[in-house]
Amino acid sequence: MVGMDVSAERKPHWAAGSYIDLVLAAVVMQILFFVTAFWVGTYGGDFYKNNLGEVQYALRMQLGLGWMMCIIAGVSFSILPLIYDVQGFEKSLMRVYVGMNVTGQIAITAAIMSNDSSMFDSFATVGITLLCASIVSLWSPSMTIFRSKSANGNKVGPFSYALGAFLPFLGIITALFWIMRDEYSSVLIFSEGLVFDFYMPLALTALIISHINRRLDWEIIDSKNTSKIFAIYAFLLLLALISEPLHERGDVSLRLTAVLQFLPYAYIFIMLNPKKIISKIGHGHPYNKMILSSIFWLPFIGTAAYYETMGYVETTNAMMSYYRWILIFGVAFQVLWGFTSYLHQDHKKTPMRTRKSQWFTLSAINLGTIITIYAFISSYQKGEAIDTYPRIGIALYALAYISILIYWIKETFICLYTWHKIPMFYDQYLAYPEQGSGFKED
Repeated sequence: MVGMDVSAERKPHWAAGSYIDLVLAAVVMQILFFVTAFWVGTYGGDFYKNNLGEVQYALRMQLGLGWMMCIIAGVSFSILPLIYDVQGFEKSLMRVYVGMNVTGQIAITAAIMSNDSSMFDSFATVGITLLCASIVSLWSPSMTIFRSKSANGNKVGPFSYALGAFLPFLGIITALFWIMRDEYSSVLIFSEGLVFDFYMPLALTALIISHINRRLDWEIIDSKNTSKIFAIYAFLLLLALISEPLHERGDVSLRLTAVLQFLPYAYIFIMLNPKKIISKIGHGHPYNKMILSSIFWLPFIGTAAYYETMGYVETTNAMMSYYRWILIFGVAFQVLWGFTSYLHQDHKKTPMRTRKSQWFTLSAINLGTIITIYAFISSYQKGEAIDTYPRIGIALYALAYISILIYWIKETFICLYTWHKIPMFYDQYLAYPEQGSGFKED
């Protein structure tokens, strides 16, 4: 890349900048995802209606295990070896991961656009298997981090090292449930929930805490409490996940199920200490605006989940639920791209107070989410089911993505800056900052 400092070779420690490769993969695959989603809504027709559950599942795995996971993996490949001062992950492994992940997403797009049930089954199985295999391939580096956990990770705790160890199990379970879908009709719903209602909230919260507690050093959560908060949050998310099938069996009431959907997001919002965050913002401390904006949508996710579970607000089967829509676009979109751009500025060693805010992207995403919530409230007041999300909200999300696309094309291919292998701030964790992570004297 033009303008980057290549004086330090990426031998064992190349992974410090691997987020760039994975972000580019995510940017390209996000275009593919939107094209596929647009095709489903415009040209899906009878094929989509006749295979609704399976097409939705494949498309959502393309989203969750595809480009969203690429960004999470890119960030993990980059900063965790620095924080735990272990040798960077093998470049060949990253290539295998990207190759399988991208090919899997392309296969899913081909499956959905085939408009043929037989071809869909074949290509979707290939695509989902490749996506699952890609995250299973991260087992070795994930366990390296898990075994190397030390005091350096206290500010984020298990949010930092435990999630990677869960990835292989997530991949295996997802693949098995896809294979078992004809025998057990509800497994796809549970599998989808495991990705979006359990793993993703944990991963996004990990990035939020990493940015605020570690990178900004705001101490919104006491380091001694991170393990306890992780355990309680994970337990609440798991309860919410299993409460719906338990309700369908008649084991728990509808209201208790709805309350369990609300609790995880209310709990983690309180634990993130919004009062202290607002105080820090008021005192003029620098921060990433997209990441902090995402925090204040968390109560809305819980509220939407409660109202939808109670049946106060309804969407058609062809739509994604409101609470998950807000989770993806109001929270995940901002956390993933906000965290990555801030890390990129760290590699450029741009002073924190001089960093430019991506105001257009920030405004478009949050205005789109406000419009979505307005539609949610209108549906509740009118007592009418919603069959489509507001077009203007979708248009704003699309504009936000285009601005992100332009930003990364500019930063990657038209860059006139010096890019440093070891980003600012993270060198404090290294015994030998000049040599990179995991370096030991003979």
